[in-house]
Amino acid sequence: MAIGEINARYPWNHESIVAHVPHASGVYALFDSQKWIYVGEAADIQTELLRHLNGNNPALARNLLTGFQFEVVAAAQRVARQDQLISALQPACNHKSMT
Repeated sequence: MAIGEINARYPWNHESIVAHVPHASGVYALFDSQKWIYVGEAADIQTELLRHLNGNNPALARNLLTGFQFEVVAAAQRVARQDQLISALQPACNHKSMT
């Protein structure tokens, strides 16, 4: 399912990440109850989401995240897809220095 689709949202917690997210290349989007907070890309989506959940990014930790979405994307297309999503969703915390 594509990021931005209403039916592809998962709760922001350890159990949900482990149950739904593969150890695969892709992009992800984090949100709170009202807006998109961050869009990122990773070689291993599950590992990166768990790092964020554990507080590896202070800017994200300051937000009350409620959910996430992800897409499996080949390594060669990850950054381009991330840039498309940032442009479309305008997440509050996206800065090149945060990735």
